[in-house]
Amino acid sequence: MVTDSWRSIGRLRLLMESLVSKDLKVRYKRSVLGFAWFLLKPLFSMVVYYFVFTKILRFGGAIPDFALFLLTGLLSWNFFSASLSGSTSSLLDNHRLIRSIYFPRMCLPIAEVLANLVHLIFAMAVLEGVLILFGHLPGLSLITIIPALLLFSALTAGAAMLVSVGNVFFRDVRQFIEVLLLAWFYASPIIYPLDSIGVTIIESPGLVQILRFNPVAGFMEISHSVLYMGSWPPAWCWLSLGCWSMIFLAAGVMVFRRAEPTVVKEL
Repeated sequence: MVTDSWRSIGRLRLLMESLVSKDLKVRYKRSVLGFAWFLLKPLFSMVVYYFVFTKILRFGGAIPDFALFLLTGLLSWNFFSASLSGSTSSLLDNHRLIRSIYFPRMCLPIAEVLANLVHLIFAMAVLEGVLILFGHLPGLSLITIIPALLLFSALTAGAAMLVSVGNVFFRDVRQFIEVLLLAWFYASPIIYPLDSIGVTIIESPGLVQILRFNPVAGFMEISHSVLYMGSWPPAWCWLSLGCWSMIFLAAGVMVFRRAEPTVVKEL
């Protein structure tokens, strides 16, 4: 029994490695810049937001090295949004594979998340080097980025499973996710801090408390604290991230398992 269990785990690991490798190869096939696009897209966005919020709205001037603050949040957001957008069609795009052989189908949206996680880890390594050059030295709190990434990946995987199933039954889900992500972006502490760097941008304490309930707010504040400030994140960030991760992952697994037989028929 133990041997069979280890063999099953080994086969599942090989399947995930194959799916992630396939996703990365297909994504950058005939691409000149390839892997660099995961960093370049947030860089382009950073330039736009930096100009808008320092030259037009001007609140960015209150934050030292505002461009780096922006980039820190944008990398994490790009991982989340790209994972949700990509996983939305993960089941539909692989309908032939699903019909051909049996395998845990939830591996498909999870593989999308893992592929983007690979990008995020490399991008964060580059970002950390740039932050050090500009005097944002890391502290011991840097080690907390690992559990934070694991929790955020679990949250993202749960959400990815939900949207992948939803898009099989309702094709409107893909368009809805694009609109939702746009609103979600501005409701998240990416271009502004909540309390991680001691700068008051939002004058309403009540609104700050509401924004803390945002599922991704905890991780955004953790990444700003750990990478940009080199300080320990506030306790509420861990509580928020931990709770939302469990909620999304549990909901994603439960819904996916119940819907899987019907999904296969629909495909």
